[in-house]
Amino acid sequence: MFSTEAIENAEACRFCWMCRHICPVGNATGNEADTPRARGLVLSMVERGMPYDSVMANSMYNCALCDACSNDCATAYEPPIYIREARKVAVVEGTAPETVKKSIDNIDNTGNIYGETKSSDVLAKRIESLDPKAEVLLFLGQTVRFIDPEPGLSIMNLLEKAKVSFTVLTNEPASGSYMMDLMGITGDIENMAKAVDKAVSLSDAKTIVALNPHDAKIFSSYYQKWNLLKNIEIKTATSYIDSLIKTQRLKPKRIDITVSLHDPCILSRGLDESDSVRNILLSMGITIKEMLLNRKLSRCCGGAVLNSIHPEIAKKVALNREDDALRMGYSCVVTACPDCFYFLRKYGTGKVNYMDIFSLLIDNI
Repeated sequence: MFSTEAIENAEACRFCWMCRHICPVGNATGNEADTPRARGLVLSMVERGMPYDSVMANSMYNCALCDACSNDCATAYEPPIYIREARKVAVVEGTAPETVKKSIDNIDNTGNIYGETKSSDVLAKRIESLDPKAEVLLFLGQTVRFIDPEPGLSIMNLLEKAKVSFTVLTNEPASGSYMMDLMGITGDIENMAKAVDKAVSLSDAKTIVALNPHDAKIFSSYYQKWNLLKNIEIKTATSYIDSLIKTQRLKPKRIDITVSLHDPCILSRGLDESDSVRNILLSMGITIKEMLLNRKLSRCCGGAVLNSIHPEIAKKVALNREDDALRMGYSCVVTACPDCFYFLRKYGTGKVNYMDIFSLLIDNI
């Protein structure tokens, strides 16, 4: 049922149980079954003859796929490998939770995990005003296009300030990043990637600036394997804006404030990028107070996929991240991921002011 790679990963644990202490979902629920090693034991039992039922499948979805477990393991144990494969099996066999099936249908039918059929009018008009062809393509992602346009509008303003010739796809296809987390790596994901590749080719872009780290991750890690986006440079929004500041195409004003920084887990762990965000803040003269668990150790705050499946768990995870800030005495937190920005604000208690880094920067240019 499962590949050799998945089973080998599931059974590679040395039983130190350290991953249980860093897992954001296990910490949020307090349920031992929600730890990475517990999910590995489930697959070991399936390999030994137990039926892979809906209860087991559900446990595979009580995970943010944030890679904290892999990052903190001294023996290169990678639970996301077998978790994604277990999710694929659950979808194929019909044992996945109903919320998973709904989320997949949402992406298939509307192009976004939220099931929204219309994006922000302000954002849509802004995109329509752009030349459809340019050397730089800004890829906004589902959360910005359909839920919270603020980070997208802010970075578009920054690119205009820097006199960058850029465009945004009018009908931006889903990158496949959320779908891959919902159902593992399948031919459907590759077909979604081909649709993106075709749309990008029509724009004549030489560089893609991905606003959402999830999109940057799938572009750089999987599209290349599928021989897609050939000769296209993939940049995260933070690294691109950092380069514009370093070349003085953007000249931030100095402001005397102190903020804490929430490192998006996909950006810091998945893409190994932590300095660009800090460079942008430092360019404004901002004092940075590091969060408890920062850079590659950053604690996940939930995200779009976990929220679509188990919103009650996503809320607990987001509130745990807010508690990290409050315990350190921080009341102002900046982040550089549209998903983090949206869900931290959505579930926040109002005790912390969450700011999008691009909105903060455009206000001080």
